[in-house]
Parts: sequence; C-alpha cells; structure tokens
Amino acid sequence: MSTGSSKRPPPDASRPTYPRKRAAQACGTCRRRRVKCDNEQPSCTSCSKLGVQCVYQEGDKSSFDPASLAILQRLDELEGLVRVAIPETTTPQNVDHPSLGKVFRPQEGFSQRDSLSCQEPFINVEAVLEWPILRSFVDTQPLSLANILQAGSAETDVGWNRLLQAPDFDEDATSQLLQNFIDNFHIYNPVIELTHLQEDIRTSLYNGLGWDAPACISLLVFALGTIDCDHNDSVTTSMTSRNSKQFQQAESFFVAAQRRMGQLLCRSGPVEAQIFFLSGVYLMTTMRPFEAWRMFLQALACCQGFVSSSGVAQDKASELHDSIYWTAFKSELELRLEMSITENSAWNLRYPQFFPSPPRGLQSEGEAGWYFYLAEIALRRLSNRILAHSTNVASREASLAEKVSSIVEFEQQAQSWQVSWPLPKDTFG
Repeated sequence: MSTGSSKRPPPDASRPTYPRKRAAQACGTCRRRRVKCDNEQPSCTSCSKLGVQCVYQEGDKSSFDPASLAILQRLDELEGLVRVAIPETTTPQNVDHPSLGKVFRPQEGFSQRDSLSCQEPFINVEAVLEWPILRSFVDTQPLSLANILQAGSAETDVGWNRLLQAPDFDEDATSQLLQNFIDNFHIYNPVIELTHLQEDIRTSLYNGLGWDAPACISLLVFALGTIDCDHNDSVTTSMTSRNSKQFQQAESFFVAAQRRMGQLLCRSGPVEAQIFFLSGVYLMTTMRPFEAWRMFLQALACCQGFVSSSGVAQDKASELHDSIYWTAFKSELELRLEMSITENSAWNLRYPQFFPSPPRGLQSEGEAGWYFYLAEIALRRLSNRILAHSTNVASREASLAEKVSSIVEFEQQAQSWQVSWPLPKDTFG
C-alpha cells in the first residue's frame, strides 16, 4: 500500500475556515462543583447520584464558533418572517417558547408592552381580601374593599347637617388653612397657580362665597387645609377621626364645594379639572377611594375636552394642562390597579409620551416640589414597564438568560433615574 493513498486530501482553499471550538455543555451543578459532566440526558450521572435537578444552561452563546452564530442568526430571521406571514392563533396554554438566542431588551418596544391585556398580574388589595385565612373574620357576605368602606359610609354625611358660619371664613384662619394646603398637598401635586388661588380666596372672603368655580376651589382648599391642619392629635380609629370637630369642619367645606360642582359637570377646562382633582384628593385623604376614583376620572375627562376644544393654546395654558393631566392620570391609574374597578381597560398602563413642563418664572423655592413631581412620574413609568414586562415573561415562560438581561436593563434605568436627582437643597435639611 502506498503512503500517498493514506494521506488526507489537502483542504480546499476556496472554502472558509473557522476556528472550531467545542461548546461547553456541562450542567449547572457540575459547573458549580467544578467536576466533569458526562452530558447524559435528561440528567447527568453526577446529578443522578446527588438526587438534584439537572439543568443545562440555555441561551449562552459565548463559546459558540462564528459558523454556529451565523446559523442561529439566520434561524431567528426565518422565525421572524414566519411569524409575520402566519398570524399566531395559539392559546396562552400553547404559546411557543422564544428562541434561545432572542433576548428581550427593555428599551425596545415599550409603547406596546406598557399595555396589559391579561388578567391581574400582581397582588392588590382586592386579591389579599380573598385569601382563605381572612374568611374566618366574615360571617355571611364576602370580604371586599367596598363592603369594608361601606360600613363607615354613614359617618361621611356629618357635613350635610352643619352649615358654614362666619368664623369659618376668618381671614387669619383661612390664611393658615391655605398654608397647610401648600405645605401638605400642593408641594406633591402642583396643579394650581398659587397667585390665582390667593386672588380667588381674597375675592371670596371680601365679596362673599359665590356659586362659581373660584369659590368652589377656595372651599376645597379650605377642606384640605382643615383635614391636615393638626398632626399632634393621635387618632386611634377612623371612627374617632370622623367624630372629631376637625373632620366635621373639613366635611362642611367639602359639602359646600360639592353643591357648586353640578354646573361644572358639562364644562371642560383646566379650572374644572383642578376642582375634580382636588375633590379626589380630599376623598382619598378621608378614605373614600371609590368616590375619589370617579373624581379623578372626571378630571381626566375635562382635560380631554380642554385639548379638543382649545385649538392652539398658549404656552402657559398648555403647561398647566399637562400638569393637571399627568397628576390626574397617575392618581386614577393607581386606584384602578389596587381596586380592580373595571375588567378590561384597568390594565391599560400606557402613559402619554409627554412630560409636564414646569411653569415659566418658577422661583427657587418651588423647584424642589417640581423635581419631586417629575421624579415621581418617571418612577411610575418605570414601574409600569417592569409590571408589564413581568407579566409578559411569566405568561410565556421566558428563559433564564432573558430574565437576567431584563433585570440588568431595568436596574440600569433605575440607577439612571436616581443619578438624575438634583442635589439636596437647604429646604430639606
């Protein structure tokens, strides 16, 4: 036998050569123990002896050669073309797992993922009340937030029986109520121009309360300032709080404002939106979330009408409208998520694409409130994205690599949000 016949033929120079590299196939347990894995399926010998679950890492391409990476990329492209050409008709129980090489990036496609069309993805108040351990506290009717709050609803009618008197509108007293409102409510929700508010209050005090929108706003400010004017009194129960003189006076202001809201229901504008939003804030402060949600919803309706009817608005009016809309939207959304008020639209978490602009001529003492306001909106948007993505991942059983990539990206966004905070001001010191 000739020696030439045993030699391999020389490689074809026209064919590309790749540095072939054997991909690591050891299971997770063998990798952590740093032992050799025999790659038996479904469980290797080491895992079988230890009696643990044998899991092979998926989606790790760090050790793949260029040829394998090119093949996987082409397969992903073909899969994408097939999905576009053939609409998905599978049920949630038969959803195909994503390809190993396809890793979700949170910065891509958030406008679609911000809307949830599935069932409730997290534990809210209504879900907690359905826990079996809480059923022992209920005899007949099911335990729900509406039933719990309805038990004390009769106590909220105390304001209807008390008429406002002249001492309630003393100039010194109302000045203190206005300051309480600014310190405890306006700083978190800057939806009212304080100069206009002070002018409306002076007009109401000197000329008497009218039945117009400025008088209604003044009464709501007085109600909020009264309900939060004394932090030293320790209230043990909600019943004690509702029987207090402070609550009765605040409720009288609110009832007087309610009597002026009827003519505002058919109007759309920033003033009407401010009135309904402040009403929602007062109702939330006094533990009436269902009524507050309706007020926030009405405030949003006023904002929508204001946009469609105003045409080209002035910059100042547009800034005010954006602030009211964002604040009402955030408050209404938070209540929907907690109380499961509606069936389908309750999980529509899509936020508008704009941020409210701070008012022109903003003084230095008001910057801190606006920084907090904008930071809270940004944090809410990030929370909605995480909630939407978590639900999407849970419904299709995403791979570990996809989950890790998403967590890292969300952590980077949270760190960027934290870095964007302004330096602490002396007002907080």
